[in-house]
Amino acid sequence: MKSILKRKNKKGFTLMEMLIVIGIIAVLVAIAIPTFSSAQKKAKYTADLANVRSYYAEQVSKKMVDDTYVLGTDKDKVKLQMKGASITVTGTIAEEFEVVYDPNGGSTADEAGFPSVTFPTKAASTTPTT
Repeated sequence: MKSILKRKNKKGFTLMEMLIVIGIIAVLVAIAIPTFSSAQKKAKYTADLANVRSYYAEQVSKKMVDDTYVLGTDKDKVKLQMKGASITVTGTIAEEFEVVYDPNGGSTADEAGFPSVTFPTKAASTTPTT
């Protein structure tokens, strides 16, 4: 009978065990949040680049099909994910047409470390090596 009573009293966790588990979980969450935030910013930047590249391709292909089409229209249709990001469109003929994506919205502060990108991208030099 005494052994049964002893087992009933040992049921559950002590307060100290619960506090240790909560502390461990808090440390893991504190480590995970900055990592998640960084990954989320990178995903938004990548999505923006894809949207701007698609917009550039759409504009150039419309100009190829319809010679009277004015390049750079519908700039407001590009959905940008990063807060404060902007695009700048220059040129009205295909040879001069450029779309510049600025993830910082024109400010000089680059706290996220994401560079501005210009479409079309300049081709790397193709000088042969000897």
